[in-house]
Amino acid sequence: MTKLIVNADDFGLSEAVNYGIISAYKNGIVRSTTIMAGMPAFEHAVELLKENKGLGCGVHMTLSLNKPVLNYHKTIVDENGNFYRRITNELVEEKFDLDEVYEEFCSQINKVINSGVKIDHLDSHHHVHTLSSLKPVIEKIIEKYQLPIRGGFEYDINYDKVIPMTESFYNENVTEDYFEKFIDEFKKQDVIDVMCHPAFIDEYLVNSTSYAMQRMKEYSILTSKKVKEFLRENNIELTNYNRL
Repeated sequence: MTKLIVNADDFGLSEAVNYGIISAYKNGIVRSTTIMAGMPAFEHAVELLKENKGLGCGVHMTLSLNKPVLNYHKTIVDENGNFYRRITNELVEEKFDLDEVYEEFCSQINKVINSGVKIDHLDSHHHVHTLSSLKPVIEKIIEKYQLPIRGGFEYDINYDKVIPMTESFYNENVTEDYFEKFIDEFKKQDVIDVMCHPAFIDEYLVNSTSYAMQRMKEYSILTSKKVKEFLRENNIELTNYNRL
């Protein structure tokens, strides 16, 4: 039986995002989420987790949205103290001090832990942890925290807690028959992480990302009774990282 981790990214981005993720957990197939320590609705997300203890939670390490948790960085922020919006290997190699990246990621993870959340895995906004230029940072992170981590790496990594993932549930692939189309891909794995972004919509979300309105469509599919029944009929077990 394939174990399916439907992980909702961006928990803490805004209150509407938080409420959408919680509803997709209560009424749908989401069993896991990842929280962003530096976002405006972080504390709101933490409170919701206390009320929904069955929802697994990891840390969505962030290097490309809003401001860092630490306020003294020199190389990983622009002139306004904000993260650069698009992180590439070229940008990292040209500008970034990797020690700053490591310190920032550790601070984000520690902030979540210190808030009382029992974190069960790591991933990142825009998959920055998978960039080959950040391999030294991620190797230090996994050595320190020993947590499962979402896969999709550009590089080889010697770590036995990498979980295969798919980012196919996104944009034009967000359709009513998505899970039917990709069921064979899921069944090739013992466990697989399906990245998703269910949300309700508020002004902050609309102003912070171009991928906003599509999140309501994701929410609709992820809470569909037809989808839940299809997965059950195909012996797909919904789970989270904490239960692996």
